[in-house]
Amino acid sequence: MKYILMTAAAGVLGLSAATAQADTVMRFSNWLPPTHYVTTEILEPWAADIAAATDGRVTVEFLSALDAPAGHFDLVETGIADVAFGVHSYTPQRFALTEMAELPFMADDATVNSIAYWETYNEFFAGASEHDGVKLLGLWTSGPSQFFSDDTFLDSPEAAKGMKIRIPGKVVQQIAEELAMVPVSASVSESYEMLSRGVIDGLFQQKESVVAFNMDKFLKAESDVPGGFAHSSQYMVMNQRTFDSLSPEDQAAVESVSGLALVKRAAGVWDAHDMAAAEELAEAGVEKHEISGEALAEMKERLSFIEQDWIERASAKGVDASAALEVMRARIGELEGE
Repeated sequence: MKYILMTAAAGVLGLSAATAQADTVMRFSNWLPPTHYVTTEILEPWAADIAAATDGRVTVEFLSALDAPAGHFDLVETGIADVAFGVHSYTPQRFALTEMAELPFMADDATVNSIAYWETYNEFFAGASEHDGVKLLGLWTSGPSQFFSDDTFLDSPEAAKGMKIRIPGKVVQQIAEELAMVPVSASVSESYEMLSRGVIDGLFQQKESVVAFNMDKFLKAESDVPGGFAHSSQYMVMNQRTFDSLSPEDQAAVESVSGLALVKRAAGVWDAHDMAAAEELAEAGVEKHEISGEALAEMKERLSFIEQDWIERASAKGVDASAALEVMRARIGELEGE
């Protein structure tokens, strides 16, 4: 029996009794809790599909995180782990092209945004080397991030001036700085405590995360824009040598349950939890304000530089960023009309 990465690790969770008979056992370093729905509804079902598609010849074992979340791309590239899930904005110095799907006002749900993103990325950016050294199994986004605070609606670009706002990455940082907020870099898991201690006054966040991390206890004002202020671009990657070591049949099997199939599954999970969270936020007394009319037009004008900045940085990598963004937006329109 051949094992990829023979180093023993504590906390290994076998996904299937077939593991003992598997030809290849791929080690998945997972920094998320085992009960988180990304684990139970995206990662584990994908792993089960791998075992089924290969008739048990390839299986997946989940390990406790072998590094911090931001280090998981490197874990896979170097072969310390075979597979990992990650968030592109955690390492913005490595990724720029993926910010296309995170731009403001893109799409109202994860599925539409993610399908258009996956198709456009493969057409325009696949050869641009941002995922060199690994096998890219899929990339997708969460649902749209909206603005949440204690009692302040973002009904004008100046409404939250001076407020301390948690930021997860470059796009949200640009938004916060343009709207004269004070950006505070922190992970979403730190946000509850920071809100409770007054370290931050609000954040741009997906609805599901506000509920999942019990932040609706502090955040009673929600301000929404069409398409969201941002999205979170996420990925699953496999070590290239691991993939190359599989038989052609098993490579085809892995690809059959990855790619667009994985993108749709992951985005669908985010959408389902966002929809449920919207109801829970209303029940918790969170008041929602839809930014529209002149206020929305002014907001779009103020934030338009973010798109232009991305186009310039992406174009420097030798891609036609303007064309890619045009194609992605057109595809979003088609999908929204279906």
